[in-house]
Amino acid sequence: MSSDPTQALRQPTRLRDAYRFFVPLMFMSELMMISHVIINAFLARMTNPEPILAAYGVAFGCQTVLGAPVWACSIVFLSFIKDRASVRKLIVFGFQTFFALLWLWLILALMPVGQRFFEVTFGLSPEIARDAQLCLFIGMFIPPITVFRSMAYGILMVERRTAVVTFVTLVRLAGLAVILAILTRWFDGAAVGMYALLGCISVETIVAVAVALPAYLRRPVQAELPPPYRELWRFSWPVMVMQIAESGVALAAHFFLGRLPNAVTALAGFTVLDSIMRLMLSPLRNLIHTTQTLVHTRADGRVIILFGFHMALLFGAFVLLFNVPAFRTLTLDWIMGLPADMAEYITPALRVSLLLALCMAAAAATRGFLIASKNTGVIAVSSAVRICAVALTGTVALTVGAENGAMVGLAALTFAFGAEAVVLGVRLWQLERRPPGLFGERRAAA
Repeated sequence: MSSDPTQALRQPTRLRDAYRFFVPLMFMSELMMISHVIINAFLARMTNPEPILAAYGVAFGCQTVLGAPVWACSIVFLSFIKDRASVRKLIVFGFQTFFALLWLWLILALMPVGQRFFEVTFGLSPEIARDAQLCLFIGMFIPPITVFRSMAYGILMVERRTAVVTFVTLVRLAGLAVILAILTRWFDGAAVGMYALLGCISVETIVAVAVALPAYLRRPVQAELPPPYRELWRFSWPVMVMQIAESGVALAAHFFLGRLPNAVTALAGFTVLDSIMRLMLSPLRNLIHTTQTLVHTRADGRVIILFGFHMALLFGAFVLLFNVPAFRTLTLDWIMGLPADMAEYITPALRVSLLLALCMAAAAATRGFLIASKNTGVIAVSSAVRICAVALTGTVALTVGAENGAMVGLAALTFAFGAEAVVLGVRLWQLERRPPGLFGERRAAA
């Protein structure tokens, strides 16, 4: 294979190419999610962990929604990185997305109306709401840092050096261990979790930029005119809506969980369940990047569809392990350190998490195909459908008097990703049937 990344992209994609690209990203995602699980495990071991987990979980959910446009930049960057001029323009674009929502972040994190928002929306007590506000303020400094991380990872992915990305994520995990060891000696409470997250992402970003800098310098100064900001926003806004909706799914679930009987337990249980599901299933989101990078023709698409089936079966098998008592004991008791009542509370949801794995794989693959073909408009529609699915699930749960917040949260996530996959799948079928097809090819050419 040619060492020139642009030349490599012109070669037909083989199944082994997909594995070679995806597997390092799989480990990267797992390591990132392990960092979240580690933070939750430290918080769960603190005195009176339920209000701490509830405050951190709600704040983390708000942070992911507010920062979602910046997280979406990783997909945008990957589509438009060409030369140094485009890299610089994309970084400016990343900061545009951050400043567009900074005013709302400041209101929720610093103003009395923000505390009231947490109390009314999620059913938190004034003390827990203030802790959530502090966590949200600390998390406000994460998105501008991740602009540089996303750019560094984008440059490495364009060159298909995904193994280097995994190495950098290992550095993040090591940094987190050191930061938590220091913080938990003198501090307690939900803010410890957010400080640790900010610290480890900062370490990861510094190393990522240093590693990607030689690849950036190898690129031409300006091979072509950078895309205008209008084009960037036109391409990006559906992807940003998608990212907001993906982050908003958990936040919307928190809204309904805060109205269940024993709301604090429901919120804490879902926070733990969500961190476990992120750990087990987050690599499936990399089907977007894999499809976006490797699919350029209908033949490439057939290879990636087969690869997507492989990943759905693989990760479905992973979560089926929660039906084995010994594995649940290892995960929930020894690794997570959960109290027995909390482990028992989330076990029913873990046992049926296979459906979530299958729906996530289908949704990620269909998103990737649409982004690769620059047909992003329908992604905004499917994102709205996803939030509506969560709202419907929560409404039904409140109507029937459901009590297990972890089970309600899992049902909401599963229904949301499943509904999105159906909407996007129908759109893909429509585009493929219309000439000249999804990737501008005639059928005979494939």
